[in-house]
Amino acid sequence: MTAQHIVTAICFALLTAEVLYVTISYFRRNRSGRIAFVRSFKRGKCAVVYLSVIPLFFIGVLFSGRDVLESLLLSITKSVELVVLKYDVNVVKALIDADLFYKITMYYAYTLVALNAVLFVFSLAAQSLWQARSRGAAKRGKMDKLFIFGCNDNNTDIWKSAKGVRKTLVGKNISKETKLSLYAGKIRYMSVSDYGDTAAMIFSKSVFGGVNHSVVVNTESEETNLEICRRFIERIKSLTDEEKQSAFRHLHIFVFGDPRYEAIYEDVTASANGCIHYVSKYRMIAMNFVDRYPLTRFMDARHIDYATSFIRKDVEINVCMIGFGKTNRSIFMTSVANNQFITADRGGARLKKVNYHIFDRENAENDKNLNHSYYRYKTALDEIKTKDYLPLPSLPATELYYKLDINDPRFYREIKTAVTRSESDVNIAVIAFGTDLENIDMAQKLTAKKREWGIDNLVIMVKVRKRIGGCEELESSGCLFIGNEREDVYDYGEIIGDEIYRMAMLRNEIYDLEYSLTHGGQASDALIAENKKCAVRNWFCAKTQSERESSLYCCLSLRSKLNLMGLDYVKTDAAGEALSEKEYLEIYAADDMPDTQTYSFAAAGKKIVYYTLDFKDSRRKNLAVQEHLRWNSFMISKGMIPASKRQILEETALKGGKTRFTNGRNYPCRRHGNLTTFDGLVAFRKMIAERDNVSEEQTDVIKYDYQLLDDAYWLLASVGCKIVRRDEGI
Repeated sequence: MTAQHIVTAICFALLTAEVLYVTISYFRRNRSGRIAFVRSFKRGKCAVVYLSVIPLFFIGVLFSGRDVLESLLLSITKSVELVVLKYDVNVVKALIDADLFYKITMYYAYTLVALNAVLFVFSLAAQSLWQARSRGAAKRGKMDKLFIFGCNDNNTDIWKSAKGVRKTLVGKNISKETKLSLYAGKIRYMSVSDYGDTAAMIFSKSVFGGVNHSVVVNTESEETNLEICRRFIERIKSLTDEEKQSAFRHLHIFVFGDPRYEAIYEDVTASANGCIHYVSKYRMIAMNFVDRYPLTRFMDARHIDYATSFIRKDVEINVCMIGFGKTNRSIFMTSVANNQFITADRGGARLKKVNYHIFDRENAENDKNLNHSYYRYKTALDEIKTKDYLPLPSLPATELYYKLDINDPRFYREIKTAVTRSESDVNIAVIAFGTDLENIDMAQKLTAKKREWGIDNLVIMVKVRKRIGGCEELESSGCLFIGNEREDVYDYGEIIGDEIYRMAMLRNEIYDLEYSLTHGGQASDALIAENKKCAVRNWFCAKTQSERESSLYCCLSLRSKLNLMGLDYVKTDAAGEALSEKEYLEIYAADDMPDTQTYSFAAAGKKIVYYTLDFKDSRRKNLAVQEHLRWNSFMISKGMIPASKRQILEETALKGGKTRFTNGRNYPCRRHGNLTTFDGLVAFRKMIAERDNVSEEQTDVIKYDYQLLDDAYWLLASVGCKIVRRDEGI
């Protein structure tokens, strides 16, 4: 074998080895790695190909009769020219014609050089084509669409979680590196210089094109979020009245905002004709907290009398909040609005307050939002003349503030005092004051203290935004983790509404239907159809944010109410034997069954209940009392105060083109005539009936406190859930 055959064979082997290396390396990577790998060819990733060509050129030129030095210089020159795809076979044509193996090897090298360039160019062109196709897909077609304003990691999570919609991430002047990252992740995106043009396109396609569009606004800038909303509001205001009535059906905008500016965002939502919805990530975390971990989850027969749903008299419920920043403040407000309980009192029921022990290094009670909302009623009590009002509701809870840093030696002493009063108490600690590591560290210390104090009736919850190492030991000791933002916040299903939101919509519809029946409406399919149409329109366009949240929080409290009967609800396909409707009603209302025979009428599978004024003593009534206390607490948490008797009887407002009595219900002024005790509601209906010269059945509002549990079986079945017995053998 000659020297030229040996050199050719070595080069062929090197080229083949390079092909195998590139192929294996490419397919071992994910999409992002493959794109980066192909684009690295430009930076010499395939240098072996070019280095292999030098000896091939050298033996070819040398074979043509040139001397060694000239052959070496010419072979280097021709190899360099290949980088710019300048092919020249003339200098080695003699050997190509004389040696087939050399010819194959040389053209093999030329092919690899071409592929190296083509693959790099193709990867760039493919990204441009993909981006253009994504932009076009975002604008065309009748499929439901989702636009997410803001290019950030949280919005990427939202994009990934969305199913069944054509989704596009919209970013302002997205960087080249970020574009590549989005392309590698197959995340459709639009890079724009101004969000306003995209808002205009979405508005036109949804309102005038009839295509359903959802928009998530989360740019991580309050000013930019509000500016995008302003662009939409300007166009909404330009619509005719008829166009406004249908706009909310096709355009839903969910804007994230800091709770510090909640009042501003509420003004924005009120100006958008039902198209814009305010989203607070802290409230989402709090609502998931209350849904998954109602305080009743940590109670059993030692704490609850399952025959009456009363909390036993000797039981105290303590919630220690370590840190009172945005997360714990939202959890506090949401918990107060839901975790309301009753205990036996002289043959009836009275409020059993939860004790909230609030630890923070600042004066946590000095907060403008708390003073504007939750503490407005407490402050107003100093000015209210009780003779001018119906019986005033109790304050919803007991708050005990401790201005203590966690490093203060008194901190653990105060915690111990709160949670070691009695073995019959229910004690919960919620840690949310710092970073994930700081919260976990505090949870570990409190777990150790729990052992030192010799107690087992303390449940420790810790906010961890993203799961990290070191959590397993805490989990094994019974610690619960809350506040996972990817699951609780930056998930499309959570943003647009889960089963609780859907139940709230259904309950709102039935509420309006039963109101119509009470006020003379005739049960018919036509009434159902018209009621459904009006209920949906009113939900988005007429009701305030507080009114919508009232229905939402009512349904949020359903798990807690079921727990008070020894029940729970789960997804239909989850473990656990489902109770039949008959079994549920026998537990809930064995001696006080809802009357579904009088109307003998159903709407969407739901039997319409006929209510009289005969609210007899029973578990069903106990839970109606509990529901009214919960509603009172919700309204107080929103800054509502009771209306005076004079306001209930005399205040009027223009509604539907007519002047009507408000009955004390005035949301702009944050007053309500039903913010009273359960007995006060009886006095309320008498006052209104006498003023309007109608029957008390028409003016009664107590029946609405019965509705949730009367309808619970149907509500849960409608959203794919079932009622089961709790896992404690009761």
